This record gives sequence, C-alpha cells and structure tokens, in this order.
Amino acid sequence: MKKMNDNKVLNLYPIDYPFETLIQRANSSPSKLILNPEFQRKYKWDKDGFERSSRFIESCLMRIPLPACYFAENEDGNHFVIDGVQRITTIKKFLNNEFRLEGLTVFKELEGKTFEEIGSFKSELESTTIRCIILRKENPKDLVQEIFARLNQGAVELSAQEIRHAIYPGSLNNLLIELGENKFIDAFGKGERGVKLKNSREQDEMILRFFALHTDLTDYEDNLSKYLDKFMLNNQHLSEDGIAALRQQFNSTLQKCLMVFNDNPFVDTTKAKHRQSLVHYDLLMWSFKGYSLPFLKKHKNAIVKKFLELCNNESFIKTLSGGLQMKGSILKRRDIWAKKTKTPSWKIVVKFPAIACNWKN
Repeated sequence: MKKMNDNKVLNLYPIDYPFETLIQRANSSPSKLILNPEFQRKYKWDKDGFERSSRFIESCLMRIPLPACYFAENEDGNHFVIDGVQRITTIKKFLNNEFRLEGLTVFKELEGKTFEEIGSFKSELESTTIRCIILRKENPKDLVQEIFARLNQGAVELSAQEIRHAIYPGSLNNLLIELGENKFIDAFGKGERGVKLKNSREQDEMILRFFALHTDLTDYEDNLSKYLDKFMLNNQHLSEDGIAALRQQFNSTLQKCLMVFNDNPFVDTTKAKHRQSLVHYDLLMWSFKGYSLPFLKKHKNAIVKKFLELCNNESFIKTLSGGLQMKGSILKRRDIWAKKTKTPSWKIVVKFPAIACNWKN
C-alpha cells in the first residue's frame, strides 16, 4: 500500500508466518522479531494460572482463525511487535515447555502436558500460521505511533511513554532510562508508604518533561503528549556531547531543587496532604535550571517563602483547574512565579540549550 493523502495512509504489507518461524525470528541473535521487554513485563495471561494461555493453544490446534499481529519495521529491517505480544509470548512460552496445558475443553487428552509431550500435535502447532501486518520503516513515526496507541487500547493498554520507548529507541531514550533510576525520581509521587505502583515508564516521562518544556513554548499547541512525542522524534539520536549536556543539566537542576527545599521539593505544604506535584516540578525545574547553586543557597529562605506565597496565590490556583497543561496555563504560572521572585539583578546563560534568565529586585 503506497503512502498518500499527506502521509495519512500506512505503508504496510501482510505475511503469514508459521509459529515455528515466528519463534525462530524471536530467538535469533540479534533478534529479528523484537518482543520488547517492557511489553513482555505486561504479559497477563498467566496471572491466574495458565488456563487462558492453554485455551489459546487449544484454539490454535482447532485451526480457529487468529486475529492478526502488527509489527513495526525498524531501521535495520527487523520487527517490533506492537500488537500481538500476548499471543506470540504465549506461543513462545509453550514451545519452550514453560507451562502445562490446563482447562482444555476439546483436546482433553492433552490436559497437563507440555509441548514436548503432545506427540504429533507438535508439528501441527509449529505449522500453524498467523497473519502478520508489517508497518514499513518508511512510515512517518507519528503515524506509526498513532496506530500503536489505537491497537493497544485493550485490557493491557500501554502508556504513552512505553510507546515512545518502542518507537524512538536511541541515545535520548537510553538517557531517560538512566536518569529515571534516580532514587528521588523513582520515588516521586509514591507517598510516604511508597504504595503507588509505577510500571509504565512514568520516571522516563518525568525526565522528558523537563527537557521538552525548557523553551518559551512558542511551538506548543496545548497537547503535552504530542509535544513530548515531537521532542523524542527530533532528538532521538543525540550526539554524545548533546546527551552529556542534557545529563548534566538535569542532574544539576534537580540538585538545586533538593537543596533549596531540603530534599522535599515540588510539594504544596499549604495543603493538608503534602503531595508531590508534576505542575510544581515543571515550574521549579524550568525556573532553577539557569541559576547557579551559590546564588540559590544565598537566597534559599526567600525562595521558599515566595513559593509558599505562590501556592496561596488565587491566580496561580486558578491555573490548576481545567486545562492544566494548556499553553496559557503553563505560561501564566511561569509569569506569576517570575514576578514573585524579584531578587537581586543577575543574568546567566547556559550553553545547552541556550537560556537567558533574569531576576530583578
């Protein structure tokens, strides 16, 4: 199928793969069929035993037509599985003798058996085919991502950052993973008991927000997710120097916030429940990134006081209800904070990305 209508139609081709071939491609080194570890982590068919997996294998033996799988071709010509992970993982697990069949209703004689124990049905299963739709690498990344999101709106839905993780592998993605392991970032939003689970790459997206929102938002169109997508696309393969600059900028900015707020930044302490907020994270990280640590140490108490005033400011509070990530709301919060932080005149420009910051008395 050719691209047309301003790249709104996918360039793809179908192919019928036997199970045996699928697993060979998945097991090859390097892998020609990539079952992304993040998606395998979400494998849920064995949550309550292997009955659902077994029923799927039984359906295959019955030759019941199987839903198509969707793969995205990468630059090397290999394929990422973007829909069909549960099915392919189940096939792989069974052919590797990782579970015994249970709960069968038709092939009852196979109950309790592994792949190696099903006799002549082994070849039957290996030759079973499944239709696979390949999205060619020529497709625009944003179009592939749109299809990715639509295909994963089922019971095991992927987060926007997990999709970015698959669609935009590269040096930037690796940096997000690295920085996301920071203890403070990993614990962000979990609360004192640490009971809130985070398993959808929230940490990576939190880092990405800092990098993407560092500008004056001239090209921001009121859609944060799309804005983060665009940043990932444009910076997917940053140079080593670019990555080093981003790493240094994030680490130093976070350290400044931790120092000023005594290791507990991004919290509205005027509220009964002290919860960390991404809104305050975005604002303070944007604000502090261009300031020197000595300057912030000198004015630490004044900054904390101004932040408490900010949290009680009616105009600021209004930006926190409805359209939280609208461009107008973000810029309004920045403007209110900038007017409150009228400290001694100074100016500093950082090398990457170039930012000019002014605080005046």
